[in-house]
Amino acid sequence: MAGSCIVTAAQMSWADRQTMAAGSGNFELMDRAGRAVASSVLTLMPDSGRVLIIAGPGNNGGDGFAVAWHLRQRRVPVTVVMLFPEASLGGACLEHAGRAKAAGAKLREASDQQGLAELERWLARSVLAVDAIFGTGLSRCLEGHYAAAVDRLNRWERPVLSIDIASGLEADTGCVLGTAVRADWTLPIAACKWGHWLGDGRDCSGRVLEAAAIGISTETLMQAYEAEPDGLRCASLIDEDVLDAAWPPRPRISHKGDYGHVWVFGGSIGFTGAPALAARGAFAAGAGLVSIVCPDEAWPVVAADMPEVMTHPQSSEPWDGEDARVGAVVAGPGWGKKHADILQRLLATDCPLVLDADALNMIADDEALQQALEQRTAISVITPHPGEAARLLQMSVQEVQRDRKHALLNLIRRYRCRVVLKGNETLIGSPDGMIFLSPFGSPQMAVAGCGDVLAGMIGAQLVAAHARQDATAVAAAVALHGLAGEEHGWHLAGELTTVIARLRQSIERRHESPVCR
Repeated sequence: MAGSCIVTAAQMSWADRQTMAAGSGNFELMDRAGRAVASSVLTLMPDSGRVLIIAGPGNNGGDGFAVAWHLRQRRVPVTVVMLFPEASLGGACLEHAGRAKAAGAKLREASDQQGLAELERWLARSVLAVDAIFGTGLSRCLEGHYAAAVDRLNRWERPVLSIDIASGLEADTGCVLGTAVRADWTLPIAACKWGHWLGDGRDCSGRVLEAAAIGISTETLMQAYEAEPDGLRCASLIDEDVLDAAWPPRPRISHKGDYGHVWVFGGSIGFTGAPALAARGAFAAGAGLVSIVCPDEAWPVVAADMPEVMTHPQSSEPWDGEDARVGAVVAGPGWGKKHADILQRLLATDCPLVLDADALNMIADDEALQQALEQRTAISVITPHPGEAARLLQMSVQEVQRDRKHALLNLIRRYRCRVVLKGNETLIGSPDGMIFLSPFGSPQMAVAGCGDVLAGMIGAQLVAAHARQDATAVAAAVALHGLAGEEHGWHLAGELTTVIARLRQSIERRHESPVCR
């Protein structure tokens, strides 16, 4: 679905050109964008009154003039304040400006520092502002009266809607170019941009609305990934369809063996809770059976924690990678870094494998383990947070966070596996060029143990998806984890698993037939 795609500025520009070459002119695309923005304005306006449109010199400003015309058709008072000389208008922007003026929109100029008094005057008279200053093509820092206009808008106490992307955001990274509009809403045009979600984009974008359809087809957007390559075949937001596919209704006649067996290798003195939380995560995500294998010295504490889990000391060697009952393995939570020999054995199996926490730290320090991971043919998922990603890539955390998408792609290329790069707006990628971004989660998830829960959830989903090799299974686990994190009423990772189980069960029952109830 086009509305869930995420594209770069170059890919969006390519799709624009292809659509215009196919017969939709620039004027027409602006008109469609203007209609969509005007519709959002009418829905979001807090009160009746004047709408202020702040227009810049490019196509984003042209969209703003189109918005003015559509609002005037609904008899909404509109003022367009232009941050550039009106005499410089040309092409489709000039046509839309003329049409808006003829429909009764007031066009005012504020093309220098002195002219900003005009902006202040109309801000005081308006109930909502539309940011049409700069779009996805911006690559330089805002300066002079443009920066001053943004600062005045950010001090304003009324709501702001940005067209396509908040002015001042770099479209591919979400970096603030000097200063940026802090919008209450952003309406993406045709598709989401990476800058809505990465870096400071989430804070500046406000609520990101569903992308406006302006006649750029899904097929054209898909072709843009190949025409303007960045290592991806497709990138999209996770939506409800992914969750529905991951947790279909359970058959009435079922037993625990139908839902898989997840094995967790982890735990050590002082970190006995980590494998237990992973086990709880696996159960919450729907696994039927969970076993923990832990170092002998930690076994008594781990075994006493959860009566539902089968817990074994490592010395007993209870696990056989060739056993058909083994559905998936989660290795690493709280394990310590002294188990490279066992990890090497796990990497040599054909079981789906989730590598988390200390398993990643061991791999980062051991070339033999790195080679074993690269050479695996079975499903492998690594789940680094930014610090672990930095160690795996031998770079700084700041470099990882500066361009999370690039770090994700580098991890995929380096280790030839699926990757979950945790953090704000977690990214999920696979070697087939598919990337998912999870828009779910909250700051209350910044608590010890949440990552362990997620590792167990991914293990449960790998069991469920193993037969069909479903690339969306990992994305579904990440999304459900984030959705649960947004819920109220929990503050410990162990409590989070109860919320996860409740949400998962509600998804399973969403499409149940009456006969199954």
